[in-house]
Formats: sequence, structure tokens, C-alpha cells
Amino acid sequence: MAQGEKAYAENNFILAKEIYTKVTDSIPWNHEYLYNLAAIELKLKETDNACEHFYKIYTLNDTKVIKYLREYCPNFRNETILTLDEVEEKPKFIYKDKEYPLIENNKLHPKYLSALDIAFKNSKILKEKMNGRSYLIIKVNKFNEFDGKILKAAAKKEDYKMVEMEIMNILKNMVTYISAKNNGSNVAIWDQWGLTISFNEKTEPNTLEYIPYTQQKL
Repeated sequence: MAQGEKAYAENNFILAKEIYTKVTDSIPWNHEYLYNLAAIELKLKETDNACEHFYKIYTLNDTKVIKYLREYCPNFRNETILTLDEVEEKPKFIYKDKEYPLIENNKLHPKYLSALDIAFKNSKILKEKMNGRSYLIIKVNKFNEFDGKILKAAAKKEDYKMVEMEIMNILKNMVTYISAKNNGSNVAIWDQWGLTISFNEKTEPNTLEYIPYTQQKL
């Protein structure tokens, strides 16, 4: 993007925005171009537009952008969104009538993983259709709801939608989620956690394995 960089260096921010807008329309998943476009919009004092592009980067699972969202977008879409370290009460979950913190030592709580393990193994659909590694994002919104997503479900093309829906149904319903709180009220947080699940019938039928190093804050 030499032309865009040249326009930016020459303080021709209107031209730079035009160039980067075109390229991000064509390649909407490129983090670098989105960062550059947001930076240009800040120069033009188009903060709302910049915040939308920072948020787009966030939805692409680049959480390095959180520091910019906090700095430039404290009331993004008229809502205050905090980080895990800023809230008074961190997100929790209830499983079999007992309450647990969702996160313990910066990782998903062992009891949460145990509940997930049981639910997956009890699913006829996953036993029959899921094989390989699935990649999940775990997140709780301010409405006491699961708000994560499935980056990839381990299934054949013809079974993919079925497996994806089954995983999402399990994640939403296997526990009761409790939102983070600040000043006594539920709040949204930027933090989310990645989880890789290996379900490989070739090594040991219907065995669910969690890959510890991917249970990390993204």
C-alpha cells in the first residue's frame, strides 16, 4: 500500500482514507489495513468511524486492539465496555446449583471444562459427526448470556452446520452464565478466551481432549 503510506506521510489524509477504504472493502480481514484506516480517521477527527474499524479488528480476534478501543472509544456505541481487570466482579457460571468463577488463574475454570467434556461426550451428534480439532471463543455478555463463537468446527462439509449448531447449543445451555459486574450493574467486557478441542476417534473413540496451551486470554 505504497500509495496510501505516501499520502499519509504527506498529511493528505483525505486521499489516504480513500485509498485504504477501497482496499479494506476488497480485503476486509486484513488487520494492518484496518489499523491504518482507523489511524487516518482519527487524524480526520472521525472518531466514530475509527472506533467501528477498531471493533472490526476486534471481531477478527486481534485483542491487541483493545488498548485503542479503551483509549479512543470509551463509550463505544453508547455503551461502556471494560476489561476483566477493571470490573469489580468477574464473570461466573452456575453448574449443578454451585457457582464458580469462569476464569481461574487466567484460564477457563476446570469445572467449566469438565461440564463441557460431559456435554460433548453425551451428544449423539458430536459422537457420530465430529472428528478433529474445533476452535472456540468463550465470552459472556452483559445479559448473562454466552456470547462466544465457533471459529472452526471439526466436521465434514456435509455435517458442518449440524455440528456447529450442536456445539453452540451446548455452549449456551450447559451452564448458567453470570455477567461481569461493576458498581452493582452488569457490564460488557472486551475479554474473551480461546479454546481448542481435539475429538479424535482414530486414537481413542469418542475421547475429548483439551489442549491446555490454547486455553488463553486472546
